[in-house]
Amino acid sequence: MLPEALRFDGRILFLSEDEDKVTRQLSGEDLDFAEALALRDQISTDEITPAFICYHYDEKLGDFAYLGLACGAVLPVGKGAVRAGGFSVSVAGKRRGKGSSREASPYAEMAAGIRLVIAESFERIYRQNCQNLGLLTSTDFGLVDRIRRGERIPRAEFLGGLDPVTARIVAMGGLFPFNAWRGWRGGGRPAPEHAPRPMTLAEKILGPSVRDRGRAVRRELRSAR
Repeated sequence: MLPEALRFDGRILFLSEDEDKVTRQLSGEDLDFAEALALRDQISTDEITPAFICYHYDEKLGDFAYLGLACGAVLPVGKGAVRAGGFSVSVAGKRRGKGSSREASPYAEMAAGIRLVIAESFERIYRQNCQNLGLLTSTDFGLVDRIRRGERIPRAEFLGGLDPVTARIVAMGGLFPFNAWRGWRGGGRPAPEHAPRPMTLAEKILGPSVRDRGRAVRRELRSAR
């Protein structure tokens, strides 16, 4: 489980339309939010991790975060630049993460040191990939000043508007720790918030097997004690 409040000690990287502003940040200069405008909209997963980079599958991806980021006709981010810059927060505009649904993109950001991505809006699959991998997301630009002041941000602020299962995945730090908690530590699963209803054929088939698996896990845990 993530701490009840989180502190982001690294720098904040604004993905600006202006390549000079991006270059200055990568060179060690910190920009104010107003100075960083205008932020890049519609950053695609191909800009976060160009396709040829996706041959990598481990933390090596962190060397290539934002390598395809286009600021006008310029690609200002070089290999290893984000990781070397000590950034923990990345800020962009609308439709962050559009394009192909590649898990390599949020993983590359995490491997480069990014713990939180902020945007005016997110593409659904990119945000789901972030949540499953443990990369926090927010549409609250007000977090920028609070993080800069060293404020600890309550975990609950990253859970608003999420369904119970997704909220638990985010709170646990990603899908793998969520499944460990749910399957092998007897955590169970949040019940769906809807009234009883007719079930589809798939639900009728899977429902008993899920219940049986839960019973089997509990038996294994008891025998292990």
